[in-house]
Amino acid sequence: MQSNLNCMANNCAFNKSNVCYASHIKVEGFEAQITPETYCDSFRNSTSFNLSNYSESTDVTNTQNISCSAANCTYNISGACNAIHVDINYENESCETFVLR
Repeated sequence: MQSNLNCMANNCAFNKSNVCYASHIKVEGFEAQITPETYCDSFRNSTSFNLSNYSESTDVTNTQNISCSAANCTYNISGACNAIHVDINYENESCETFVLR
C-alpha cells in the first residue's frame, strides 16, 4: 500500500499545501541513530531554487518514490522506504518517521 509523503518543510520548493511533489525523495543519514541525524536530500529551498529549470512532476510523491540510506531505520528495506506514511520536519528537513531498529 502506498501513501502520500507529507512535508511540513514549508520552505521547500516541492511542498504544495504540505504534500510533496518532487519526482523522487532521497532520505540520507546512513549511520543515523536518532531522527535529527536524517535529512531529506531532495529538499530545495523555495527562495533560492528555480522550479522553472526543473522538470517538475505533477504527481504527488508517494512512499514508493523514496530511497533511504538510513541503514538503522526499521523502515529501510534494501535502500527503499517501507513505511506506510512518511513525514518530513519543517525545521531541519529530517525524516520524522525514522525508527531505530
